[in-house]
Amino acid sequence: MRCSSLLVVLAVALSIACGGPRMREGELFAGRPAGPPSMASLPDPDVVDEELSPRMRHAMELARDAFDIAAPAPAPSRAALDLTEWSEGPLREWLDRKSAAIEAARAELDAAAEEQHRQRIIAGALVGLLYEDVLRVLRRRPMPDDLDDEPEILDVYRESLESQARPWLETARRAYRACAANAREPESMRHFSAFCEAREMGLPSGMESGESTVEVIRD
Repeated sequence: MRCSSLLVVLAVALSIACGGPRMREGELFAGRPAGPPSMASLPDPDVVDEELSPRMRHAMELARDAFDIAAPAPAPSRAALDLTEWSEGPLREWLDRKSAAIEAARAELDAAAEEQHRQRIIAGALVGLLYEDVLRVLRRRPMPDDLDDEPEILDVYRESLESQARPWLETARRAYRACAANAREPESMRHFSAFCEAREMGLPSGMESGESTVEVIRD
């Protein structure tokens, strides 16, 4: 009886020791470092989806929902009045809705990141993409055509756009840096490090020097 019990204990111990996450088969998708910020640009994790926690899978669904909130149609013209009305109307409504969706996704991503290291890597990449998504929309707003002869007003307008975009840029940058640092280990997740480093390098520069990060569109 004693031998039989010992064999059972050894069998259980061996099962636990040999157990591990189910790894994804085949070549892993390395992500799209230059692609649009979206779920489609996110690299493959090294494990199958079922190995991620329920909270992480839910967080990824919330992130997908946030990405699906498309930017509003452009203003009818580039006159200052039309751009102001558009900014205070459709753009503001979109930003409020998008921000709420991102906050919901980020709350779950932050919680899932505490569950395991692999999820911390994925969460960092997703937070970076979510904030970059908004940043890209905000910084592509056109400058008014009818303020060319009003440089002081134009500077104020440009600074207003930049101040609104700056927090999204800074958060995206921090998230990508954290992702790149965390993904140095395990080796099977290092493609996330390369992806996040490339995404960070592709973000607008000039914040430290005080240069404008707003893309001036005239055509």
